[in-house]
Amino acid sequence: MKKNQKVWLSLTTLIVGIVFTVITYFSTTFASKPIAVITDNHIQDTLINKTKDNYENKDEVRQQILHLKIISGKYRGKRFVVTNTYSPSQAVSQKYRPHQRVIVSFIKEKPKLVEPKRDWVVVLSMFLTISLIILITGKQASLLLISMILNSIIFYFVIKNDIKENGTKIFLVYGIATILFTFISLIIVQGFNQKMLVTLVATLLGVFVSFGIFYLVMRLTHERGIDYEAVDYATQDPRALFLSQTILGVLGAVMDEATDIVSSLYALAKHKVDLTFKELFLSGRTLGQEIMGPLINVLVLIFMAEALPMTILYLRDNNTLVYTFKYTLSLGVIQSLSSAIGIVLTVIFATLASSVFLKNKKIEEAAK
Repeated sequence: MKKNQKVWLSLTTLIVGIVFTVITYFSTTFASKPIAVITDNHIQDTLINKTKDNYENKDEVRQQILHLKIISGKYRGKRFVVTNTYSPSQAVSQKYRPHQRVIVSFIKEKPKLVEPKRDWVVVLSMFLTISLIILITGKQASLLLISMILNSIIFYFVIKNDIKENGTKIFLVYGIATILFTFISLIIVQGFNQKMLVTLVATLLGVFVSFGIFYLVMRLTHERGIDYEAVDYATQDPRALFLSQTILGVLGAVMDEATDIVSSLYALAKHKVDLTFKELFLSGRTLGQEIMGPLINVLVLIFMAEALPMTILYLRDNNTLVYTFKYTLSLGVIQSLSSAIGIVLTVIFATLASSVFLKNKKIEEAAK
């Protein structure tokens, strides 16, 4: 696909996305609960209370008086006045704005605010992402989107099965899921060829060997120091949830690296056909060393960004660093380390697999 075609297709997708966003914003057809609009031009906002705890953390409790007009459902066209109590921090409450559309529920014919209507944000984000994918990848965009959709469907059924089994078959369920995620992603994007098979082998070796090492260390140390009660929103065995998070996290890091190394080595071998096995291996190792550091740093930064709010909250409540680390950072650090092991091992697996396959390919071509 030519550059101009990519730009125009990307812009067209973005324009279509904006149209759908506007339609979604004003639409009430697919809402399962009544939709209301805040009719106030200026919302009355009153300070109710100021609070300060023993650690000098300050907050306020404020109250808004909102005038609502119901625009969908049984009470469509009716107007109501409701109050909304919130804190400026908005950690567990919500501040509403003039003319904002909100979702409400009715209890004894009185409306209760549920949350802002945000479906249009999802639609806009989705089309913006698709537009950028088209702009960057061109004709590959459709394959990437198909891969994402299929993986999402698989993930849905994996979660359903995990809930059904209550985390009792963690290795079987997520082991199969890892293979399916990898195979589908690679075969759709790269096609069924030797490069795809090499990437598949390198990825699966990197995932399962690194996770095996991680699990072996856990067993040998009797899992001391791992506080599973720190797993967020655990509605089943937290240990199973932690292990499933770990194996999927390793897969994400390993597949990215394996694809980069294998693709680069195949491109190198294509342009320089007289490379020896040793030269291929050393080239792959050098490439892996260049990728490895930034990739591990990215994982650590993502983890730190995710854990930052809870870490600050714990520290502001005068908890010690040790206690804060135990309940907000410890599990993430362990998962980051397991992913780092996978990243390091994948350099070896991807380089070795590529070198072996490419060398064998050259031998076969020479024999012909």
